[in-house]
Amino acid sequence: MIKLYHYTTKENLEKILKEGLIPTSRYERFTELRKDVVFCWLSPEDQKIFDEKDVCLEIEVEENRCTVAEMDYISFAMMYKYGGAKYGGQNLPINLEASNLFVKLYEVTAAKIGECERSNYITPEVLVKGKINANHIRLMSRIRK
Repeated sequence: MIKLYHYTTKENLEKILKEGLIPTSRYERFTELRKDVVFCWLSPEDQKIFDEKDVCLEIEVEENRCTVAEMDYISFAMMYKYGGAKYGGQNLPINLEASNLFVKLYEVTAAKIGECERSNYITPEVLVKGKINANHIRLMSRIRK
């Protein structure tokens, strides 16, 4: 088992601690790697999109379920495909070729967690396949009021 970290809102906390973390396929259209996964972090500090209202959960999962990938690459792919903040989030493609290249870079640099070198990643996200049961989740940080 390996320890990882997941951030969530206070509103979701009770349900997660009771029912576990359900995988999402929200971004699977970019790559199969992101299909049916729970997004986690190697350390709490890796989460760069932290909201003051979020809480950190420590989870334990089997290593063989985990792939590490560079979140920045997939973020750039999304930006080039959907336009991002530059265009007010209007889903206007900036450069589809660049988007596809960043997806490819994301895929070829992804590695099983036991085979990856932490220093090879700027923002390493961990893609955990399948559901994470509630008995493998604990609140790491206090809830801010």
